[in-house]
Amino acid sequence: MKEIQLKKVILIALVSFIVFIAYLFHIGHTPVFNKVSRGYLFLFKDSILDYIDTTSVSSVAGNDIINSFIYTENFKNDKSIYLQDKIYNSYFIDIWHFKQLSNYKLDDAFINTNSVVENSVFDFGETLDPESNCPISIKYFYKIDGIVLNCGEGTKIIKTYNEKNYKGFYGLVNKMSICSKRGEPQIYISYKKPQTPTIILLYKRQNSFYLIKINANKKLDENIIKILNLD
Repeated sequence: MKEIQLKKVILIALVSFIVFIAYLFHIGHTPVFNKVSRGYLFLFKDSILDYIDTTSVSSVAGNDIINSFIYTENFKNDKSIYLQDKIYNSYFIDIWHFKQLSNYKLDDAFINTNSVVENSVFDFGETLDPESNCPISIKYFYKIDGIVLNCGEGTKIIKTYNEKNYKGFYGLVNKMSICSKRGEPQIYISYKKPQTPTIILLYKRQNSFYLIKINANKKLDENIIKILNLD
């Protein structure tokens, strides 16, 4: 019995040490306000830039950058945030830039719309914005050598997009996983509200590869993608 307890203590100490090293050397994502995200505004049409919340946040790591924007129809930044949340329809747009996929072809990316996604967090990983309606769990030292996007059970696809530079879907989603070429989960995206209306786009632009996720606080209009520069 004492031997088992000793092993548990050693295991806990080892995990704690690894987590500490991960924090110390910034293996996870570091939040950055405004400065980084402004470099991604070119992905939006010029005509709607006044309606993009300027207090955007980026989560920066060595392999990727996640930029979180809020777009509110007919709502400029000089108005009350209270009104923005209570009256207007706002869109929450995450633009995920995967640096490792600079040479990756859009045709090589796969979206499986009816898969089994068993988990929603990694034991050895970080969770971005855990109190939000859509926490994202990322495996430490994760490796994205391709995109295999699995949508969990209960996903309902309403519309698909398949264009020259992007592809994806609009549907009702519970949770998703982004896997390596071998099918090993590297990232979990899960919604606290079942069947959340969601738009997912995989977008290739020159030597950059993006995953774009769109949700809304009231109603998600499938035509919202028209505010994006996807040429």
